[in-house]
Amino acid sequence: MPCLLVFSGLSVADDWVSTQGISYWCGGVGAESQAQIKSAESSADAQLVLTAGGERGYLSDVKLTVASTDKQHSASWQATGPICLLKLPQGSFTVDAAYGDEHRSAQITRRPAKAGSLQPLIINFKPS
Repeated sequence: MPCLLVFSGLSVADDWVSTQGISYWCGGVGAESQAQIKSAESSADAQLVLTAGGERGYLSDVKLTVASTDKQHSASWQATGPICLLKLPQGSFTVDAAYGDEHRSAQITRRPAKAGSLQPLIINFKPS
């Protein structure tokens, strides 16, 4: 049975958005949001980290599209924070990210999860 965590009256489960078989949640700005993201990682299949210039800065307002290679599942949204957690069905996915005039693309594969195996996919843009 899933566990529901509550911080300052906001439930972690309320922040997930689902569309066409993909659920996502972005945040990570501020101590409360970082704590919520950390507590939700165990229910996520993938983590996107949006940066500018490597470790020098985090980005939000990045346009993201995640689509399965078989085209049966997809979601598009504007990231509201530099960290986005994903819940995905089994399979391979393309992540397309756009920030200003820059575009990035990466592949991720959803496999059965092992405890503590969530690895971040860092999407890096040039610093502005």
